[in-house]
Amino acid sequence: MARRSPAAVRAALPLRARPDVTLSVVDGLTARAVSQIQVLERSLLGPGSVARALAQWKQTVHRRDVSALLEEVVWHGCPCCDPTEAREVLQQALALLEPRARRELRAIVEPLDNFFRDRTIQDPQASPEQPWWHQRA
Repeated sequence: MARRSPAAVRAALPLRARPDVTLSVVDGLTARAVSQIQVLERSLLGPGSVARALAQWKQTVHRRDVSALLEEVVWHGCPCCDPTEAREVLQQALALLEPRARRELRAIVEPLDNFFRDRTIQDPQASPEQPWWHQRA
C-alpha cells in the first residue's frame, strides 16, 4: 500500500485561521498588497491594525462635527481620544510598505486626507514639526 507524501497530507488539511488573530483585509487592494500589509502587521504594527486604522480614519473624516472633535482633543489633551491616531498608523504603514503596495494604500488614503483638509483649517498655533493632520483645527 502506497503512502502519501507529507506535502500531500499538509495540502489536504483545511486552512484555519487562528481565532485570536485578526488579519487586515482592505477593500480595493490587490492580494499582494494585502499580503505585504499582513507581514508588516505581524512584525511591527499588530494584527489588523491597518484595516482598523483605515476604518477609524474614514469614520473621523466623515463625522459631522470633525472640527468640534479636534477642538475637544486640543482642550483635553487626551492622546487616547485623539481622532488622528489612526492616521499615524496609516502613515507608518505607508512609510514601511514596498512602493507598489504603498501606492495602492495611498490611493485609498489620499481622498480621505483631501476631504479632511477641505473640512478643517490650518491651526496657526500648531507646531510645524507635527504631521499635517495635527496642524488642523
